[in-house]
Amino acid sequence: MSERSETSYIVHDIIPLFTKLGYPGAGDHERVKTNDVPIYRPSGGRSGSTMDIVYYHSGEPILLVEAKRKHKSHESALKEAQNYIRNFPIDDKHYAPSGRSPRYIATTVGREIKFYHHRFDVSKDGILKQIAEPISILTFDKLLEIYGLIKGYKAKVLTAESFIKDFLNELVASYITTQDGKITPKVIKDVSRHIVNYLENQNTYDTRSPFIELDTQLFSQELIKDLHRRFDLINSLNPEIAKQYRSFILRAFQGTRLNQYLTEQCVIEFMFGLIGKVDKYWRVLDFECGSGGFLAEAARKGISMENMLGIDIDSLPVIIATTYLALYFSKKGRVISQIPIKETNGLFYLGDNWDLIISNPAGSSKYERDDINEVLENLERDLNRDGKDDIFSEYNFSIQQAVRSCKVGGKICLVLPQGFFSNSHDELLRRYVSKYCKILAIVSLPRGVFKKGISTKLKTKGVQTATMKMSILFAEKIKTVIDGEGIDIDTNKLQYPLFLADVSEPESTAGAVCEWLGPRLKMVLEEWKNWQSNQQLTKLGYTIHG
Repeated sequence: MSERSETSYIVHDIIPLFTKLGYPGAGDHERVKTNDVPIYRPSGGRSGSTMDIVYYHSGEPILLVEAKRKHKSHESALKEAQNYIRNFPIDDKHYAPSGRSPRYIATTVGREIKFYHHRFDVSKDGILKQIAEPISILTFDKLLEIYGLIKGYKAKVLTAESFIKDFLNELVASYITTQDGKITPKVIKDVSRHIVNYLENQNTYDTRSPFIELDTQLFSQELIKDLHRRFDLINSLNPEIAKQYRSFILRAFQGTRLNQYLTEQCVIEFMFGLIGKVDKYWRVLDFECGSGGFLAEAARKGISMENMLGIDIDSLPVIIATTYLALYFSKKGRVISQIPIKETNGLFYLGDNWDLIISNPAGSSKYERDDINEVLENLERDLNRDGKDDIFSEYNFSIQQAVRSCKVGGKICLVLPQGFFSNSHDELLRRYVSKYCKILAIVSLPRGVFKKGISTKLKTKGVQTATMKMSILFAEKIKTVIDGEGIDIDTNKLQYPLFLADVSEPESTAGAVCEWLGPRLKMVLEEWKNWQSNQQLTKLGYTIHG
């Protein structure tokens, strides 16, 4: 007896399996398309073949099924199905009215069924790729519920996990208008602007930028509208959502040409561990705030948003920081404008009564080139009074800014290049810090902790690079800065104990930075606390390997 045709096998063997799960039967031609939806080649044009089964609801495709006979495998079926999803006829209104392909896949081998969620995820090289995640078998009603197509559906509140998997990745995909899937600075900026705009103007976001700039990508607009219909972002805001957003940005930065640094969360927490107890009335300044991580941690310590200020000279980190703090503090509506992030030069005069200056100055020639005259209205150009201008580097100016902005008795915690503590040409800066501050701790970090989207040459002294070894400087200001006073120091006043630590690099730095760095920083912090109590170290009964 000859083997039955493919259509007969699907209609009589496969569709009944799904009917038992509540899916429409073969006679429902509006919702079950068998060998009907065309397969397109990646290069364009129909291949002449069709997909085994595509289930529809309200005219939209919701599930693609690839069926194989017993001697085949789910792996081969899934591979084919993924290719069909990527090349789904989204430009054909007959098969995809809203320009959307199904987000779910089912494969069958014989009578065995497996389900997959076809979604986006960021790869290590910073490219948004489509993946198929195995999930439990879905009934038809459950699938409709996931899509938000059941009667009386209410938008779901996002968990930290669903925010990144189901919302943020999809939103990023909607703003990527090229085929390569690269997450560019524009994509990150547009996604962040979109979130802030939605939180501020929930009912009119689709009449504003950046949404309206997708007017040539109508299917992307439909996808975004569908996201907001299915998920309740407004009532999902919390610190865990914010951390997921920042984690996503960090991964994107490490694989694309974003030319920005982000400080790892374990480093941020460690620096606040050095600082110790903070007063809720402290005024906190980060004059090169990047993604806003230091300010969010200050808030977690109890400092109100009204008592902090973040500055950055570049628009990209400004919108990232604004978005992060909006998510973290659950801000929406008009109060979005009160988020204390400003786009300007952080080396301009910002007052001199801050209780805590905390920052990771990454380096930018804009500080020296564009605003040098206004910068020098606040900072000195000849610290050692030798009649010559000092080298104009961002680290020179950042150190001056930190010391000048801090109040006497206030704390300063900065991430600086390791060379600052030993290079001969930085001696005047070390003397400057020593004159006005008591240095409490210096902690050297392993290379590669501060990763960047693109390696840069050290064109200007004091510009951070991705492979540079960095250290944390923690100090207390003890004296008011007086212009022209010079950097002469009474060396007798420098005879005080100082906490020094060098965090070793493990044999392997595979995986997330904080996975291997966090335990090492925790060990250093334990020693720091003991040092504060009796000015001596303990003998550890353990070491960290790996």
